[in-house]
Amino acid sequence: IYTYINDIIIVNKNIEEHLKYIKTVLDIFDKVYIYISIEKSFIAYLLVKLLSYIVNSKGVAKTDDRITIFKKLKFPNIFKTLE
Repeated sequence: IYTYINDIIIVNKNIEEHLKYIKTVLDIFDKVYIYISIEKSFIAYLLVKLLSYIVNSKGVAKTDDRITIFKKLKFPNIFKTLE
C-alpha cells in the first residue's frame, strides 16, 4: 500500500489479495471516519498513471511526457525572421 498526499495505491499479485487489502483499508477508514469518493476510485486496473510514473505488474516506470511534448514543439527560426 502506497500513499501520496490524498492518493492511496494498493498493489497486489492476485485479485484475492487485492480485495483483502481494499477491505482492510476501507475498514480502517470507517473506524476513523475517513470517506473516499467512489467516482474518483479505480479498482483492479492493470496499469495506473500517477504523477509522472506508470505502475503495472512489471513495476514502476518513469514517463517522459513533458520531455516528449517539449521535443514536439516547433519554434520559429528567429535568425531568418530577423534578416
